[in-house]
Amino acid sequence: MKILTVINQLLLFLSLMFTIFGHVSAQSDTSIYHLTINKEVVNKAGKDVSGMTINGTIPGPTLRFKEGGYAVIYVKNEMEEETSIHWHGLLLPNFHDGVPYLTTPPIRPGKTLKYEFPLIQAGTYWYHSHTMLQEQSGVYGSFVIEPIEETLDYDKELVMVLSDWTNQKSINVLRNLKRGNEWYNIKKGTATPLNQVVARGGFGAQINFWRQRMEGADIADIYYHAFLNNGEQTQEYPEFEPGEKVRLRIINGAASSQFWMTFGGEDPTLVAADGLNVVPVKRNKTFIAIAETYDFVVTIPENGKIEFRATAQDGSGYSSA
Repeated sequence: MKILTVINQLLLFLSLMFTIFGHVSAQSDTSIYHLTINKEVVNKAGKDVSGMTINGTIPGPTLRFKEGGYAVIYVKNEMEEETSIHWHGLLLPNFHDGVPYLTTPPIRPGKTLKYEFPLIQAGTYWYHSHTMLQEQSGVYGSFVIEPIEETLDYDKELVMVLSDWTNQKSINVLRNLKRGNEWYNIKKGTATPLNQVVARGGFGAQINFWRQRMEGADIADIYYHAFLNNGEQTQEYPEFEPGEKVRLRIINGAASSQFWMTFGGEDPTLVAADGLNVVPVKRNKTFIAIAETYDFVVTIPENGKIEFRATAQDGSGYSSA
């Protein structure tokens, strides 16, 4: 027990020194952002519902930094419940990791928390709430750190945050999952009629499924009203010209959905995964799991247009850009 205490104290000391000396060496290249989390009425799937926004949008703004610089981010909570922000995939001092009651205090209603840390890596990352079910309600955004020396060849770039959206209250989604009912399968048309189960001699297996709270088609548990690309079901990005090489920074910020990504008739080049550069490879169809990030370089064809589509793993819907 004493050994663990000494180790924890040592880690805390190193974390503090990391923050102090990192700040001293990088003050001349400090980037400051202010984020405000609030509750607002939003419409993402044909119905006005209560959602959570960062600076008034879902997803929140893209935060851009330079490798070797220093990040200072003020997060204000204007809701009547506590919140948090976790910087997913970033190497930083433990206190600023953003997981409430584990590494960082929660942000109480009406309060502001200052996050600060040196930027010792580059790549495509994201941030999101680690409080209750707030990520499902809209508290997420993208985090880009540009390298000191760029080794990739491209003309422009575009950040795309993929996500899922339900018009249900998040707590009701969780309640349905805990009950293990067939409601979401019925909505998706994947429920198995009980009379067919009995007719095929599968009632015993069905009872075993119920005992385990397994659904009949257990690829994706929840029925979502929409799948989003940067907060919309369909997007148009007209700012790119034929022949331009565009770096797509793609983030799966969904609460529980995984996607197959396709690029029309083109074969883009996969150049990075989870923030790290990889050996370039041509990939027209790629699977992206929850919280993963992938970077592609795609050349805009002569007709000036290419469709990027993210289809939910169970085929129940997609977003298009």
